[in-house]
Amino acid sequence: MGRRRSSDRPYRFRVHKDRPISVEFDFMPGKRISTGCYDLPGATIFAEDYLAKQGVCLTETRIPTLNEYAKGFFINEGKGTFREADILYKRKRAPKYYDKQQAMLDNHILPRFGNMLVSAITSKSIETWIPDIRLVNGEDAADNTKNKILFTFRTVMDWVKKDGYRNDNPARDIKAISAEYNEREAIPPYQAAVLFPSDPDERIRIWGGEMWASYFSVLYDTGWRPGEVASLRVCDVYMTANGLAVFTSSSANHESGKIESRVKTSGKGYSKRPGLLYDDTAALLMGYVEHEKLSGEDLLFHGPRTKKPLWAESSNKHFKMVMEEYGFYKEGIVQYCLRHTYETDRRGDLPDEILAVSMGHTKLRDDYDHRKPEDYIRMIDKSRESFFLNRERRGRESDIIPLEKALKRKG
Repeated sequence: MGRRRSSDRPYRFRVHKDRPISVEFDFMPGKRISTGCYDLPGATIFAEDYLAKQGVCLTETRIPTLNEYAKGFFINEGKGTFREADILYKRKRAPKYYDKQQAMLDNHILPRFGNMLVSAITSKSIETWIPDIRLVNGEDAADNTKNKILFTFRTVMDWVKKDGYRNDNPARDIKAISAEYNEREAIPPYQAAVLFPSDPDERIRIWGGEMWASYFSVLYDTGWRPGEVASLRVCDVYMTANGLAVFTSSSANHESGKIESRVKTSGKGYSKRPGLLYDDTAALLMGYVEHEKLSGEDLLFHGPRTKKPLWAESSNKHFKMVMEEYGFYKEGIVQYCLRHTYETDRRGDLPDEILAVSMGHTKLRDDYDHRKPEDYIRMIDKSRESFFLNRERRGRESDIIPLEKALKRKG
C-alpha cells in the first residue's frame, strides 16, 4: 500500500525512561523537542501535527486503519513486505502458508478490526472477540481455528509495532484457548496389541500396506515425532548384534516442503535421535525395503503417489482411518499419541537419562506419562527383594557408625 516505515519519516524519536518521548526533525538537526507523550502513537501524532504547522504535509504517515495497513499483508511481494522478510531471514514456508494466513486475516480479523486505527486496537477488544469467532458459514469455529487466527493477528501486530505505530502488541497479551483435543493420551495396551501384532503379514493387513505398516511400527517402537520418522532414509538404519536400530538428526518440514537437518528438542534436549526396533518391526521393515528395492539415500516413507516425504497430515488421516475401523478412535486421538505411548510403556524399565535421549527431551515430562496404578506397582514389584533387604536390620543400630562412637563402646 506504499506506507512509510518509521525509518522513512523525516523525524526520529528518542524514548526516555520516566520522561516523555522527544523528537528530532530532519530540517532541525541536533534539536530535540518533547512530544509530551509516553507512547509512540501519541508521539507520532504530535510530530505530524508539528510538521503540518510548519507547512509540511505527511498524509501518508498518519496512523493507518488495519484495513489500510494489512491489505494483502501475507501475499504481497516486493520490498518491505512480510514475504521479503521471510526470504531475507531464510524462513522456509510452503507457498500455501501465505494463502492460509491471508485467508484468516481477510475472513476474520479485518471484518472485525479493519476500520480501526492500528493504534486503537486493544487487548480487551481482542480477548472478548476470540471466543465468539465463527466460520464463514456461521458455525462456531473450533478452538484450534480460533488459536490460529490469534497467532495470525499476533504476526500482523508485530509488524505494526516494528513500524512504530505503537509500542506494544495487544494480540500477544492474549493467551491461546486451552483446547481439550491438545491433551494427548497413550494408546491402551489392549489396543496396541491389536494394532501391532507380531505377525508381519497381519500387521500389513491392519495398516493397509507394507509402507504404512512399517511407518507406524517405527513410530510405535521409537516414540519419535512423525516428521522425524518421515525423514528416515535407508542409510539411517543400522544393524547391531542385538537387532536393528535407526538414527536421525533430520525432520520433514511440511511448511518448507523439505527434509531439514534439524529436529525439534525440548529445552536443551538432544538434537540427535537414536531408536531401537523390535524384532517384529525389523522383519517387517527389511521385507519392505527389499520388496521396494530401496537403498542408500532413498526415503523409507513417502507419499503413495509421489517420492516426496510422507507428511504428517497424510499419515494422521491414515491413522485415524485405521483407528475408526477398529472402533478405537475418539476425539483427540492422533498418531502423536504413539509418542506418549512410548514413554508410558518404558518409564521404569529404562533409566530416565536413556529414555530422554531417545525422545529428545532434556528430562522426562510427566504429561507424557500415562501409567496407571497397576503399572507403578508392577514396576516396583520387580524389585521386591531389594525393597525388603534391610528389614532384618530393624531394631538394630546401623552397621555404619562414627569412629568416635565406636571408641566409646570399647571404653
